[in-house]
Amino acid sequence: MIKKASIISILIFLLIPGIVAAKDTDNDGLSDAREEYFYTNKAEKDTDGDGHSDKMEIKNGYSPHKENMQMHQHDYDGDGLNDWVENWFKTDLGAKDTDNDGFSDFAELMSGYPPTNKKKDKTFTREILVDKNSQYLYVVVDGVKIKGYPVSTGLPSTPTPSGTFKIQRKLDTALYSGPDYHYPDVKWNMEFKPRYFIHGTYWHNDFGKKPHSHGCVNMRIPDAKQLYKYFKKETKVRIKGEAEMS
Repeated sequence: MIKKASIISILIFLLIPGIVAAKDTDNDGLSDAREEYFYTNKAEKDTDGDGHSDKMEIKNGYSPHKENMQMHQHDYDGDGLNDWVENWFKTDLGAKDTDNDGFSDFAELMSGYPPTNKKKDKTFTREILVDKNSQYLYVVVDGVKIKGYPVSTGLPSTPTPSGTFKIQRKLDTALYSGPDYHYPDVKWNMEFKPRYFIHGTYWHNDFGKKPHSHGCVNMRIPDAKQLYKYFKKETKVRIKGEAEMS
C-alpha cells in the first residue's frame, strides 16, 4: 500500500515546474530550449550530420553546425564574434544585435559595452595583448580574448619590447624611415612606447608566421584599421613572450 506521504511527494514532483523534465524532441540530451539557443535542429540528434550528437559537440567545444570545426572557429551569425565568445557573453548566436539597440554585438564588445544591455550603464575592462610566441594580437574584454589578429613583431636583432604600456598617440598616416628601409603613407598607427607603434603594413605578408619588423607590431591593413577604430589613447597594451624565427 502506497503511503500518503509518498503520494504527496509524487504530486509535488509533478506540480513544481523546475522539477518537470525539459522537453527534448530528438532525445539527444539537449533540451529543445538549448537547441533553440544554439540554433540546432530539434528533430535531429546530429544537426551537421558528422556522426556526433549536438550535445557531445557542444560539450566538447565543437560547433554543431560545421564538421570538425571548434566553436571558437565558427561564427554562426557572421557578426565578427565566434560562437564560443557569443556563448560566453550569452548573446544571441543567430542575431548580430542581441539587444536591438542599433549596435552590433561585435561593436559593443569591442567598445567595452555589454551587448545584452541597452542601458550602457556598465563597461568591461579592455586591453590589447600581443603574444610574440604565437605572433598574434588579441583584443581582451573582461578577461576574455574576443578577437585575434595575426601580426609580425620585431626581429631578434630589433625586438618588440615586452611589458605593459598604454597607447600614447594615434596617427592616421605616418612615415617610417631608417638606414635600410623607407615606408611612406603607413596607415592606422598607434604608438605604445616612444618610436614603437602598432600599425598597418603593406610591404610583407608574414603576419602570424614569423617576426619581420624593426620593433613595431605589423598588422594587415584592414585589421589595423579595425583596431584603430575601437581603441583610444590610454588603452592598455600588454606584450609578452619571445619572438622566434621559424
